[in-house]
Amino acid sequence: MKANGFAVGLLLALYLLWLTATAPARLLVPMLPPEVQVANLSGSIWRGAAQSVSWRGERFERLTWSLTPAGWQIALSDPRGVMGQARLWGLRDLRLQEGRLTAPASMLSRWLMSTMPVKAAGEVTFSLTEGRFSDGRCRQIIAGGAQWRQARLHSPVGSLELAQVNGTFRCTVDGAVALTLRQDSHQLSLSGQGTLSPDGRYLFHGTLQPRQGMPPLLALLVTRPTANNAPGPTPWQLQGKWLPQEQK
Repeated sequence: MKANGFAVGLLLALYLLWLTATAPARLLVPMLPPEVQVANLSGSIWRGAAQSVSWRGERFERLTWSLTPAGWQIALSDPRGVMGQARLWGLRDLRLQEGRLTAPASMLSRWLMSTMPVKAAGEVTFSLTEGRFSDGRCRQIIAGGAQWRQARLHSPVGSLELAQVNGTFRCTVDGAVALTLRQDSHQLSLSGQGTLSPDGRYLFHGTLQPRQGMPPLLALLVTRPTANNAPGPTPWQLQGKWLPQEQK
């Protein structure tokens, strides 16, 4: 009887495992955070794909995943040049490891355009050794960074060639993501810091200092004389709310 009971239990466990392995990918949707939307799902819970995924109004294409003993392995290969990968545990209470996202800097232009008519060029990479997030809030970040390679800014009054822009991420006590960045090139020295809050509001501020290589007209626009009429660092600020595209 014990042998029969063990066999029945084993068969039941194998059957439940088979059901889980073949469960359609759409069963994941109710478990996702409310700000994440997916469309055109295929495959199963264990291994599948989404033709598109949206977060805070930002839409990306070609997301794939597979469930392994090491966690959810996800990869993004958007045709606009956005590539990413990470290992995840959980869905609403999220633990992320070995995350990396690379995108064309031109995607930053719509934030920069809110204050000045500029276009960004180059490649931006975000990396994260480990991070913990819950209820839409940043709980912990270990070794989070950003790099803007071959950084350039183009405007109607001239272009800037920047050195590599480097930044570091951390969590604030109220659950926001904080970014500190710095770069120093022959045309411009720039430093700043800012936060992206759980409600989508962002505020970045810092100072910039023109160098000799900056185009004269552009230098004239960004230079703010000090009390003794000597050029000094110029403060800059970007603020707003990260809204879905249709609300902008």
